Amino acid sequence: MNADVKHCVEILEKAIAFEEEGMAFFLDRAENAPSVLERNLFNSLAKDEAGHKAHLVRMRDDLVKENTLDVLPEVDADHALNVRAIFQKSMDDVNDPYEHQQEELEILNGAMEVERRGFHLYNDAAKSVDHELAKSVFKHLAEEEQNHYMLLKNTYDYMADPDGFAGFDGNAMLDGG
Repeated sequence: MNADVKHCVEILEKAIAFEEEGMAFFLDRAENAPSVLERNLFNSLAKDEAGHKAHLVRMRDDLVKENTLDVLPEVDADHALNVRAIFQKSMDDVNDPYEHQQEELEILNGAMEVERRGFHLYNDAAKSVDHELAKSVFKHLAEEEQNHYMLLKNTYDYMADPDGFAGFDGNAMLDGG
């Protein structure tokens, strides 16, 4: 296996483990969520993490089989996560936003930290490769994690201060958090 392929396979192995960790985290939080908003949000994020994992496994397997970075998929710009739609869907069944507890905000903070770690994993991976297609794939994955972070941040802001919530903020984090 050539050095570039080996490096990307190592990154993908770490990424697969990270996505499994995130999926387990979000499924656990969904199962124990005290509110419909959080349950919907965490289930949606767990589903996304499962999709990321499957995608990463396919990429890793293709790299190992073909021993070239040229088999990496082109980044599909249309595949961008629509965080505003997920946020709105999660809010559909919310009854009373004032019924949250401090513990729920701490759980959301923990979830934001998971996404921040994912952003840095992929962003650092993009910086560590020279191959443009690999760089593009890792940048795209960093953006996905960034979108998840924004979804959680908006939920946190809404729950912490429903009256002061100015609306969904779709701006990117730029620095990972």
